[in-house]
Amino acid sequence: MTKDRNRDLLDPSAILRRLDQSIFTRNIVFHKSLDSTNNLAKELASGGAPEGTIVLAEEQTQGRGRMGRQWFSPGHVNLLFSILLRPTIHPDQIFVLTMIMALATIEATREISGLSPLIKWPNDLYVGRRKLAGILTEFSHGKTGIEHAILGLGLNVNWIPEDGKEFSNPVTSILKETGLKVSRNDLLSGILKLFEEYYHDVLVGRFDHFYRRWNDLSLILGREVEVELAKEKVYGKAIRIDPNGALVIKDRRGEEQKIFSGDITVRF
Repeated sequence: MTKDRNRDLLDPSAILRRLDQSIFTRNIVFHKSLDSTNNLAKELASGGAPEGTIVLAEEQTQGRGRMGRQWFSPGHVNLLFSILLRPTIHPDQIFVLTMIMALATIEATREISGLSPLIKWPNDLYVGRRKLAGILTEFSHGKTGIEHAILGLGLNVNWIPEDGKEFSNPVTSILKETGLKVSRNDLLSGILKLFEEYYHDVLVGRFDHFYRRWNDLSLILGREVEVELAKEKVYGKAIRIDPNGALVIKDRRGEEQKIFSGDITVRF
């Protein structure tokens, strides 16, 4: 594989060729630099852009993660994109979209590199104790249901994060873990093909197998965790992820609690 990173520039036309007959060939918007792919995708959604619109960038200047946290990524080496969906599911089921994006990313990463990341609830992919990817899901709904959903993915691909550089969490990449420099065009196409396959299942109500796989691929289940909530910290053992996306833990009193949102620390 080439050592010249400029030969792995993102190529929308090549991606479209790989996605023949896909919903993701309807509209691809590419920028060398954006503040945030999610921000532009939301603007396009409000303007009536079709389902399957992809917003793709070589770099983001104001990339966001969950809770408004910054997502840092150097240019031309990682995947930074958002997709626009108009799903016919209940707002309470929105978490399944994060779930299938995580599963598609894991499978595509494994196929192209042999690397097998795991899911750190609620929206990150890790290799060991290091963060490989993050998913940001945002949606708008009205009286008739979900108007649109935006799924953003930041995936560290051909970047070697510097040890000792200050990040909110230790980070890694496909290149750092495997020594392989992979085609970002191939990887993105693989993710989108798998996502679309899973999305079709979601739209016809076939969810159960995704929950089983999500639990099977969890980094945290069976481990002691600390969950920081708005006003308190909860300690216990992570037991499962339920169908609404809640983390179920058994606390120190032996009682089960459902956690819908919070910062989680895993005790390895």
